[in-house]
Amino acid sequence: MEIGVHVWLRKEQSHWGWVPAIITGKREIEGGNMCDLTLRDDPQIEATMATQHGDYNNGASTYFADEDPFEIVMNVDTNQLKNADHDEIKLRNLPTSYQLSGEDPEAGVIASPSSKIRNEVVGGVDDLIGLTHLNEPAILHALRLRYDSDIIYTSTGPILIAVNPFKLMDLYSVDVIESYRLQGEGFSSSSERNAYTTPFKRRAKGTPFMHKTNTESSGNKRLPPHVYQIADDAYRAMMRGLENDRLMTPVKGRPKRRGVPDKVSVTNPSNQAILVSGESGAGKTVTTKFVLNYLAALSKNKTSELNGTPMSPTAINSVKQNLDDVSIEQQVLRSNPVLESFGNARTIRNDNSSRFGKYIDISFTKSGKLSGAFIETYLLEKVRLIHPAHGERNYHVFYQFLSSATASEREEFYIDNLMHDDFHLLAQSATYDRRDGVNDEDMHQEMLDAMITIGFESETVQSLMRLIIAVLFAGNITFTPSKDGESCILEESEAALKAAALLGISFESLASALTVRTYKAGMETVTKQVHTDEAIKACEALIKAVYGAAFDFIVDRVNASIVEDNTSHGLSEASIGVLDIFGFETFKVNSFEQICINYTNEALQQQFNKYVFKLEQQEYEKEGILWKFITFPDNQDVLDLIDKKHTGIIALLDEQCILPRSSDEKFTRYLYARCDKHPRFHAKSAQRVDYKFSVEHYAGLVEYTTESWLEKNKDQLPAAAADLLNESDFGLIGKLRKYVRTEARGGRGSIATKSVGTQFSSQLKTLRARIDQTVPHYIRCLKPNDDLTPDYFEPLNIVEQLRCGGVLEAVRVSRAGYPTRYPHDVFMARYYILGDHRDTSPVSPIFSPDRFGSKESELKRIISKIAFDLWYADHQVLMAALENEQNRSVIPKYSQHTRQRGKGFKSKMVTGAIGAYVPPYSLAAESSVRTPEEKNRNKLSTGERKENDTSKVARPENAHEFLALDFSSRCAVAGLQLGRTKVFLRREAFDSIESLR
Repeated sequence: MEIGVHVWLRKEQSHWGWVPAIITGKREIEGGNMCDLTLRDDPQIEATMATQHGDYNNGASTYFADEDPFEIVMNVDTNQLKNADHDEIKLRNLPTSYQLSGEDPEAGVIASPSSKIRNEVVGGVDDLIGLTHLNEPAILHALRLRYDSDIIYTSTGPILIAVNPFKLMDLYSVDVIESYRLQGEGFSSSSERNAYTTPFKRRAKGTPFMHKTNTESSGNKRLPPHVYQIADDAYRAMMRGLENDRLMTPVKGRPKRRGVPDKVSVTNPSNQAILVSGESGAGKTVTTKFVLNYLAALSKNKTSELNGTPMSPTAINSVKQNLDDVSIEQQVLRSNPVLESFGNARTIRNDNSSRFGKYIDISFTKSGKLSGAFIETYLLEKVRLIHPAHGERNYHVFYQFLSSATASEREEFYIDNLMHDDFHLLAQSATYDRRDGVNDEDMHQEMLDAMITIGFESETVQSLMRLIIAVLFAGNITFTPSKDGESCILEESEAALKAAALLGISFESLASALTVRTYKAGMETVTKQVHTDEAIKACEALIKAVYGAAFDFIVDRVNASIVEDNTSHGLSEASIGVLDIFGFETFKVNSFEQICINYTNEALQQQFNKYVFKLEQQEYEKEGILWKFITFPDNQDVLDLIDKKHTGIIALLDEQCILPRSSDEKFTRYLYARCDKHPRFHAKSAQRVDYKFSVEHYAGLVEYTTESWLEKNKDQLPAAAADLLNESDFGLIGKLRKYVRTEARGGRGSIATKSVGTQFSSQLKTLRARIDQTVPHYIRCLKPNDDLTPDYFEPLNIVEQLRCGGVLEAVRVSRAGYPTRYPHDVFMARYYILGDHRDTSPVSPIFSPDRFGSKESELKRIISKIAFDLWYADHQVLMAALENEQNRSVIPKYSQHTRQRGKGFKSKMVTGAIGAYVPPYSLAAESSVRTPEEKNRNKLSTGERKENDTSKVARPENAHEFLALDFSSRCAVAGLQLGRTKVFLRREAFDSIESLR
């Protein structure tokens, strides 16, 4: 970093987080490695933007307009400046850091399908791994520019970042679905379906390898990032896994190669998982809907192909609209409105927040047709039924039915003219509407249509509506205490009479169940009157038990409808799981539900770290490929604090639940004694007075209160209330009994098997084990502001989410990594056809005994040929792009000089204050690989390279330079590497090889 360099300066007191600055002075300090660096504000920030956004040209920019001019002097380490590795100062990406013509085939970017289409790439890149200077403020700034241009999706290697726009976007039409489907199948448009040629043309023997021109290839660019792209990638990866499985099975009658088993094991699993994560209000639920819609459309198209009738856009639209022909795809999609009605609610942060988690496992046949699905749910937030917070709502279904009930339904269920504010369970939060503009009547009708589509009988639907009104009336029940306060009676109010009638029980039975407790004392049964507080808790337990059982019943009915379709073309061969689970939460008051939710996010964050960082880099090391290790965060100690056997918070809570006469206060004191020395556990003196503690999560410090933890962990219906349900003559209650958690006669049960915490921990471990058997695809949803306001990007809000999610580290791994890998045998079976053109055999070498000599030499021969073809095609694209720029006489604003390099090739290198410019996104992009010094490297343009820089493979300027590299370096430059047992490919290399194939 020298004088004149444009940088980002960390400014924590600013709501921007980072502000633009210029280095205006640098003074070396004698006798050490320190220097004084002078930085001032950059008044020309608009001119240094990668994209001219908004009304910059009119002088109306709002970016950093509220920042006062400044000039500061910082004492910094000179070594950090040399390596651009200072915590407070980061290099900025200037216009010279990007290809901005919008016609760059190498970058593979086009305008986003939004309402503000631009010719340039907003934010500089569609994929953050293409940023020249990769750091936190660079990522933040690129996301901000794109969001302000209504571009909400940005790739970060294998991860898609989705920023919630809090408004309707024209990004999900049938035409958009069709575009991504055609791209996934290798077509640039429907008109080219039968006449498509890839950017890598087949060529006759002896002809040079030529890339298409800009005009020819304009329709073949990769579409911009989108949730449909992630869904399509998962689907295509599943189909390739199935195809590879078939490739590795020898054809009957064909001679088998010596040493090759009847069926070669394919280590790339066909099963995929799409993990949608983010904090509450970030848009996870709606993102999951888009994923399901797209997968259903692909399946519907596959069904049409199997029937010999290509699917039109109108037919695709019927996946969501046609209720007359109920397909398995339709039933899977229609499960969403039902589960959302009973399991979603308005919270402070989100108007349609999922108050439960779900994993949808979607099965596919070997032909790619959806054959069924299964939904696993996690931890419905039943406490919301009793105590919705101020400014929040209870579950949607209450408001939907009260807004939509017909006159006959109001009479049948004793509602008459009652509305939301007449019921205590709804009125206590003083909030009845939704801020997102969604109409409850419309949602109720959608739910009813969905239930009929899925297969609910009309009688069952009406019974469920009757049950939710019974719950509302139960919430209005009141008790009158006795004079001594040791007992109480249930008031024979209108609400109590209606609740009893709707539940199919007598008022007397209801009163006895709520005001009397029965215990076993040896061989005798002891009856005891309870005081008002206990009676209220018994009523609340009844409400939670009945509603929770109804939710579980609905999930089972949905699963019964969408299980594998036995009439499909063959049994299921693979699956795609879609996870939509509650995001990390921290409120003013955090209780048992929040620690369970945050425990879930800790576990999923560790799975993310494990897959993206740990296993990825261990695989590279084990395979012996060129790689420079990247550090990553680890949160195993937090998980140990919560779920470790015998010593974790959940285990300690279970222990206290078993003990007689235990309480929340006793549990909290026990927790302090056992966890006080854990580095992630904090309990200050002021917290101990109020029985609180804090946990240092990966996303930050969260304070918890232990009030009602024992009751919530048991979550059991008193035995008397359970007997009450057995007496009911209401048919639905009989079906719900098996879902109710019942307290044992002694007043407590076997907590080790019954506690909510233990059950949830077991579910979570099963989920993680299931995900570990898949290839995960990640969607990180971000919330731009806490006000749920459109067109408002709060930088500090976003940067905290980026830090919590480990996005920056993931981008670094992705930029240098190899997301696609094949075992040697699978690679040869799949790509042998791309070998030397003199080989005309149609048979894969893996099934041709000794046809090509040793397996290793044949594999190297194929890879060498592919590596050269990839580099040469990429090189031609670069030369064409640079020549095109020269012809248009476009000189970047910040360039100081251009120079020609390479014999016989036209090339240019643009340098400026921030250093050398290289195209950001190519098959030969910069990587962190290390390569040994070779004598042949002396033949290259060593005068243009740093003599001691061995951390990068330099880009060859011509074929002579490329062929002078050793085998490993040629592979690295082309974007693939040969490991001990597998071949590794970068995303761009894989796309190109698939096109060649």
